[in-house]
Amino acid sequence: MKIDTFSFRFADTNGFMEWYRYNPQQGLWIDKFDGMMQAKRCEMTEEELDGLERVIRANNIGKWNDFCKLDMCMCSGNSWTLHVTYKDTMEEYIHAMGHSEGPEGFEEGKKALEEYLDRFLQK
Repeated sequence: MKIDTFSFRFADTNGFMEWYRYNPQQGLWIDKFDGMMQAKRCEMTEEELDGLERVIRANNIGKWNDFCKLDMCMCSGNSWTLHVTYKDTMEEYIHAMGHSEGPEGFEEGKKALEEYLDRFLQK
């Protein structure tokens, strides 16, 4: 499958924030703040989008679909959202979110996404 749009946002109460988003019209946007703001806008080739899909598959991130655990009474912790849509299909997508909780394999999947997408900050 080919990715059409992608968005992963993560933030915590220590002031860390990262947001990676892609759409075919605007390319890849990266915004990160960890005491210092980093921002980047760039194009992604089909091969690079295929690489992102390989990261999603290798880390079972598709299994996160429909995960939704939001602790509205907690004022600290982290929050995150993930949205992925695919070309040529309305049935295949990943929509997940959490507040201070994540699905099985979340930390590993998050790290893999960061490692893959952060290389575009140097592009």
